[in-house]
Amino acid sequence: MNSFWNENLKLFEQRFPELASQLNKATCPDMVLMQAKNGMTVASHNGLMLHSKYDPKKEAENLIKQFDGEKSDTALFLGFGLGYAVIEFAEKYPDKTIMIAESRSDFFFTALENADWTPVFRHPKLIITAGADLAQAKEILSTLNATTLHVFRTKAQSAHDEEYFTSLEKAVLQNAEKEKVNTNTLEKFSHLWTSNSLRNLRTMEKFDGANKYLNLGREIPFTVIAAGPSLETLLPHLSEIKKRSMIVCVDTALHACLKAGVEPDFIILADPQYYCSLHLEFLRSPSSILLAEIAAYPSVLRFQCREIVLFTSLFPIGQYFEKQCGTKGQLLAGGSVTTSAWDFARLCDSRRIYIAGMDLGFPGMQTHIRGSKFEEKIHAASCRTKNAETDNASCLISASPYFASDYDGNKILTDKKMALYSWWFETHCTKAREQGAETYSLTPQSQAIKGIERSSIEEFLKLPEIEELKKEFFARAQEMAAKYPRPDMTPLIEKFTSSILVLKQLAKKGLDITKKTEADRTRIEDSNYKLNQIDNQILKSEVKDAASLVFPTQRQLEKLASQIPNQTEADKQLYSIRYSKIIYTQLLKSTEELEKFFPIFS
Repeated sequence: MNSFWNENLKLFEQRFPELASQLNKATCPDMVLMQAKNGMTVASHNGLMLHSKYDPKKEAENLIKQFDGEKSDTALFLGFGLGYAVIEFAEKYPDKTIMIAESRSDFFFTALENADWTPVFRHPKLIITAGADLAQAKEILSTLNATTLHVFRTKAQSAHDEEYFTSLEKAVLQNAEKEKVNTNTLEKFSHLWTSNSLRNLRTMEKFDGANKYLNLGREIPFTVIAAGPSLETLLPHLSEIKKRSMIVCVDTALHACLKAGVEPDFIILADPQYYCSLHLEFLRSPSSILLAEIAAYPSVLRFQCREIVLFTSLFPIGQYFEKQCGTKGQLLAGGSVTTSAWDFARLCDSRRIYIAGMDLGFPGMQTHIRGSKFEEKIHAASCRTKNAETDNASCLISASPYFASDYDGNKILTDKKMALYSWWFETHCTKAREQGAETYSLTPQSQAIKGIERSSIEEFLKLPEIEELKKEFFARAQEMAAKYPRPDMTPLIEKFTSSILVLKQLAKKGLDITKKTEADRTRIEDSNYKLNQIDNQILKSEVKDAASLVFPTQRQLEKLASQIPNQTEADKQLYSIRYSKIIYTQLLKSTEELEKFFPIFS
């Protein structure tokens, strides 16, 4: 064994004992080792050199120069050869996070045999996924902030498992896009979510939670109805589909279902925007149950239906109150109401979930089923200079379009936004399959998703009718509801309002200290001590997360912080004080915005 082996292995086993116990510590038999011009060991695999034949250290240094420590806090190495770039990074950036991903453990141990990994194993922030399968590696990746992650991947060092590393790199890009979309959405709609949640608080004591259906649908097929253009092909069969399954209809598809003469068993609306509430406008479905959350636009919770049931809020105010009085029933959010509809079927423990009209693309160059609110809006706004065709074309090309395949192998136009939903369903449907729940698409015109199998309407209609199973399902749900008593919101609201007022006084106190310190720099040391005490009180506040919904995002804070003077020595001494001033100013604004709603609670 090479002289590096014993020390590297000892450090690895000390740092990651559980991982070390799981891996076979064999090295790669088909990796060819040789000496570079500068005397360092290098390797090739399948005829590809993994490092420079002349100076692998210089090569690693040049690669690491691509890392921008101002913008990134994590380095992800997708493959690493013998690890020279990882070693170089560990020495240069002791305060950054390192994640190394390698599908083959024999590649990892060959690196430990031939290079000094001491700086890596002694690095304080290190994550290793050697030998992990793709799902495990993706799960670990999802815990990192993708927007501040830098990916190092060289073609030769990842060629031995190109599909694995490409999939991981794609997951990073999708996570980054998702985080970017989430930030944009938060900045745009946080005030609306706050307003809706506070106006609807009393409904928490009026409506049951979705958890009353928990695990009651194991024997029942569920059909999720989405509003893609392909849904039109199934509308003639919808009444028969309802006889054989529990129909969960997304809000955008309700008009089409009712027009076909079928009231869904469940309707789900997850988007708090006013425009989404219009999907229910002028409609009624007396035999349906509406699933929504307290952040929904208030008119939604007045919809004429059999019953309104709440699921756990996606937003901090609703989550604060559920911590006080009990959860309503958690549904996963994947950016689309269809993801929540699918997860409701999973909450019910259905083992056969069918999806219709979830196209994740534009079959026939259409964006939505005919007659949907989206299409009606386009036609209503149509004029000579901006007709329906123009608006439709804009939808098709506005988000980096590209072609994917449908279930028949035909090309379907999709885009970057749809890729996020596709990735969500691929991840969760594959995981559900491992747990015994299969997902099928009833519309072959939809984009083919790994983890969702094709099924024909002809095969579906061979399923038995389940009227009695449905009756039993709803009867048992009413019995289950008694286990989740509805809360008395009055004392919870009183506690919330008083806690917000305390938070407001802390913000005022902190702001006063920062202003006085700006005027007199001799106060800096004493002020920092007092501000730390205030910050600790804020961090202990139960309502801080609720207030965070109308607090600026990190991106907005960075923009405000960029305006703080930092040129002179005096400016530098006051920088942290002035940054604290920004925080307290924004916190004060947040509490004052929440305070505007206090009258409606009384």
